[in-house]
Amino acid sequence: MLSTFVFRSATIAYSVKGKGRAILLIHGLLGAKEVWKELECRLAKNFKVVSIDLPGHGQSECIGYVHGMELLAECCKSLLTHLSIRKAIVVGHSLGGYVSLAFGEKFPDSVLGLMLVNSTAKGDSEGRKKSRNQLIRMVKKDRLKLLASLVPSFFNIKSRTTTWQIKSYLKMALNCSEQSIIAAAEGMKNRKEREIVLKFAPYPYHYIIGVHDSILDCNQLIKESKIGMHGSYSLLEDVSHMSLVEGKEEVFRAIKSFSKR
Repeated sequence: MLSTFVFRSATIAYSVKGKGRAILLIHGLLGAKEVWKELECRLAKNFKVVSIDLPGHGQSECIGYVHGMELLAECCKSLLTHLSIRKAIVVGHSLGGYVSLAFGEKFPDSVLGLMLVNSTAKGDSEGRKKSRNQLIRMVKKDRLKLLASLVPSFFNIKSRTTTWQIKSYLKMALNCSEQSIIAAAEGMKNRKEREIVLKFAPYPYHYIIGVHDSILDCNQLIKESKIGMHGSYSLLEDVSHMSLVEGKEEVFRAIKSFSKR
């Protein structure tokens, strides 16, 4: 049975498994809670694992024309409140990492720890903003063609990735409407720099970094992981922007180890 709650008049889907210390899993752009499915089941043996479909993704409804990181963080906080969870380890992949940082800034007392998987505390560069605008133009012109070319670029196609992994993520992406993709792109394009959040974070944080990430520079992410006193990182070989799929064993061990501290 699908579990849902209402946030700003929109129906938001989520799942909960296990008992113990809470872990909140937040997927990336074009993803859904199902991307965590295998990790979720394994982590649920030791923790209470909560996965959310961000607004406009998976089985959650779109809220508006711009899904800002603060709005998405509020949605995640509302879910924890709905589940009577006071504190959680917040784990975010890519877009989910941006949301995690906004969550850490707005609700620090609700954070036990923060994990950024293939994500960054920096805002978009001017070049990256132009790419977001191009994505918006392309999705308006031909959404299916855009998704077919964009999703494979997330993976390291020269290494572990198989065709079914790309197809599986593409299937999730196809659930995202034109409006949902544009709202997410606008939100990412306009997001704040949040390195300051890491510098003064009262909680530990950990980066999971893919050596061959085609979107984010691994050396820059290593530097970010050292901004604050409580930072650390894991560097994954043969992995691009989809560590949670391409390096799922390493990601599982990293999340489990970090969450047990």
